[in-house]
Amino acid sequence: MMRQLRALGAAALFGGVLIGPAFSETESSATSSGADPVATQKALSVLLAAADDAIPAASSCHADFGQSGRAKVKDLLAMRMAYLYAGDNAIKGSCNKTQCTLSINHKAGEDVASAVISFRVSAGKARASSLQCVITP
Repeated sequence: MMRQLRALGAAALFGGVLIGPAFSETESSATSSGADPVATQKALSVLLAAADDAIPAASSCHADFGQSGRAKVKDLLAMRMAYLYAGDNAIKGSCNKTQCTLSINHKAGEDVASAVISFRVSAGKARASSLQCVITP
């Protein structure tokens, strides 16, 4: 239960602190960074809608994130967002009608990490069965 609360807390921190300022930037600064804040918010929201869904063992996103029980989407997001406490961070997302991609990049000195998470969308929610990840430590 505590780990789930930590995961949700990390998601709230991420959404409130890291995403919030990005959406208040001017359109020109968002364009120069290559990120579309509206598209990023949509991709993240669709993925967060599936926060309690289990990640299939066959998925490239499946791992042990320190959770108890089966890995869930929120465990994956909490682990990826934990890197974003300092340094140069970028979150970019995009969606078409049935597919989304979310890219989370972190760089702080020699500490570099990234995750590209792709998934199908159904009824405004990510389908956990379709999650595919390319993750670097």
